Amino acid sequence: MAPMALTGPLWGVVADRTDRKHLFIATTALVCSVSLIMAYVAHVGELVFGHIAIASLLAGVFWATDMPIRRRLIGDLSGNALAPAMSLDAATGNATRMLGPLLGGLTLQLMGIAGVFVFSFVCYTIVLLLVASVQLPQIKVLSKSTTSLFNDLAGGVRLVSGDVWLKLVLSVTIVFNIFGFAFTSMIPVLGARQLKLDPFWVGVLSSLEGLGAFIGAIMVALIARPEIHFKIYFRGVAVYLALVGVLAGLAINISNISLPFIACGAVLVGIGIAGACFSAMQSTLSYLAAPPAFRSRVLGVLTLCIGTAPIGFFCIGWVAEQLSAPIALCMTSLFGLAALAFVRFRYRLAGSIPPSSKDKS
Repeated sequence: MAPMALTGPLWGVVADRTDRKHLFIATTALVCSVSLIMAYVAHVGELVFGHIAIASLLAGVFWATDMPIRRRLIGDLSGNALAPAMSLDAATGNATRMLGPLLGGLTLQLMGIAGVFVFSFVCYTIVLLLVASVQLPQIKVLSKSTTSLFNDLAGGVRLVSGDVWLKLVLSVTIVFNIFGFAFTSMIPVLGARQLKLDPFWVGVLSSLEGLGAFIGAIMVALIARPEIHFKIYFRGVAVYLALVGVLAGLAINISNISLPFIACGAVLVGIGIAGACFSAMQSTLSYLAAPPAFRSRVLGVLTLCIGTAPIGFFCIGWVAEQLSAPIALCMTSLFGLAALAFVRFRYRLAGSIPPSSKDKS
């Protein structure tokens, strides 16, 4: 995830100055080539940690293009159906997030690590062909001669820093990624240590959060209206963090609960639904709040905010190691809710009563 913080805003500037379809094709071709090279290295038996680290870094660079390029393209294509389009995108992402680990594990077992990279290469090749076939509307890009790359980057940062509404939206994103998203790393720990599950059932437990996210994304696609976009976004994060605390309480009192797997699974589905409210509206609000000429740059800054997640992963892992996973979940829930309340209070004091997305568009 490091490249998201390091390169996200830069990708936003490049995307505003370049044909986004061609840029998407080029970055997809890059990660496709990485998968092919890794498959060859694994096949000849030369694969070492350094190769995996480099491949992960390059994959992270590709991942950093998701907001400023791919989701910007979704916004450009969606017309007046932006929220449903972003929600359906979140739904497909969550559905494949459930399917991916299953297919990855099966491929690893049947074909070894080389087969995993071959499978990755095939998937990215299909993506490459699909993107090349998409017909996009003519979208004006910034003239390369107007300003320097650095000035465009600085302009995007100034826009965000001067817009209270955008700062509110991005501050909520930071709270979610530091305090909320990191909880997912504790699901296997809870399954193995608290629930005493075998690896298969740990995998099933982990997939339930993705199942909830898929359900939630479909629900958001059906009910989202401009006047409630921010409510869905903010309350989704609040419910998400509160349910992480409920999960912590269940884990602490696991011996006193009948059917603990079902109880924890139900909470994970609820967490997934709340998370889908956040993820779908995150892109929608950022897109609508930015002037058209700055949208890729704003989405690049959004990528930078998402890139704060490793802070949360490190902290929750350290607390779980020093104390326990349930205590770590309890702390991240409480601190996250406190941070969310502070953000909302701060911008309310600044006079930022959030307008509807319709007003900002």
